[in-house]
Order: sequence, then C-alpha cells, then structure tokens
Amino acid sequence: MKNMLFLDVAEELINKNKEKIDIKKQNGIETKHFKLTNKQRYKRDLGDYYTISFAEEILEFDKKYLTKEIIKTLKRFKKNITQYNSTLIIGLGNSSIMCDALGSKTASKIIATNHYVDFLSLPKVAVFAPEVISKTGISSFDLIKMLVHNLKPSLIIVIDSLATNNYSRLNNCIEISDTGIIPGSALMTNRKISSKTFNIPLITIGAPLVLKNKNMILTSPNVKQVVDNLSTIIANALNYLFLK
Repeated sequence: MKNMLFLDVAEELINKNKEKIDIKKQNGIETKHFKLTNKQRYKRDLGDYYTISFAEEILEFDKKYLTKEIIKTLKRFKKNITQYNSTLIIGLGNSSIMCDALGSKTASKIIATNHYVDFLSLPKVAVFAPEVISKTGISSFDLIKMLVHNLKPSLIIVIDSLATNNYSRLNNCIEISDTGIIPGSALMTNRKISSKTFNIPLITIGAPLVLKNKNMILTSPNVKQVVDNLSTIIANALNYLFLK
C-alpha cells in the first residue's frame, strides 16, 4: 500500500478542531498549507504540508503555472537550509507498474551534475531510483542509507506515488512536505525516510495515482499520460530550482 495523502487523513479533523488551513488560488491552481503541530492528534509527523490541486486540463495545457507553483513551494523549504552543498534526489517506486512509476519517471528527467568536477559554481545534484525489493533483493531504505553515507548531501528530495480515498483528488494534486515517507509502505522491511533518519533536511513530493476503495486499489485508464505529464512538470521544477 502506498502512503496516503495527508489531507485524506487529516482534513476532517482540521475542520472539526477549527484549525487554520492557508488557501491560495491562482491560475486555476489551489494551494493549501497546513502546519502540523500536534502529532498525537493527527497521527502524522510534525511539519509543513502543502497540497497543490489543479484541474486535469492544466496537466495538458497550462504546465507552466503548475511548474511555477511547485518551484515557489520548494523554495519555501530550501530557504531554511543554512549550509547547502549538494542535493540527492530519489525517485521511489516500481518503474514497471505505471501508477507506481512517478518517482522513477521523474528521476529519469532530472539533470544530474554531481559527477562534474570542473564547474565549481554548478550546484551538485545526484539522482537515484532504487526500484523495489522484488527487483533488487535489497530494500529501498538500505540502498538509500548506503548512498547517503557515501555522498553526504545537504538536502534529500524524495518523489513517490501516493494513494487517496477521495476520487476528486486522484491524479489532480501534488503534496509537498518535510515530514518524510516510507518506501514500499506495505513492507515490514522498509523504514521511514525523514530528516531525522539521516539528520539531513528532507523534502517529499508525491501525487495520488491510486484510489483506495474499501479492499480495492484502483487507478485511472489514463494513468500513463498523467505520470508522463506529472513527471515532466516535477522534473522541470527541480531542474529550474537547482540549475537556474
């Protein structure tokens, strides 16, 4: 089972407790920001959760507005990093299953610069797609742990597909947070990847591409096109953030 979208878990409680969600709407895009300060109440880690919602046609015809909103949100997290040297971008998921391929597809479109030694002013970006344990025989967590130990990045960005129980959010939003993620969350072999795990700032980017309906997991017929568009948009935002 994939990690659940935060608003699916928390929105009803937030409204019940009359807590504030910052909402901004522009160019057909709605961005909700909730700062979680009560872990016990919401059963989620403390931190900032941004949910960027959009109409389906924006993925096809207005990619630039969505890309700009992602860049703006990522900058809010990045500005809090006082000592920046390099970034490790990780694309989680199974590239052979389209609704689980957002991470690996996005990773394939990121411009890696970590291997360049002659360009001192170029930000160092390393990219890794660990695939899944059924393909490698090694848990994603263990692979990432080894890589982090070797590279010692200043920032980790993790990209993965999410699940939702709200049909209106399927394929139609992106969640960005600083609270971590569990790769292959149904597997006991994996542990949570968060800023506490490696003592390194971490940002997660996810989009709900599967619908959890009672005992069924569903996806949309156009999921390939959605993943192609979303991976391009997220990759463009990340490439701009580090290379412009």
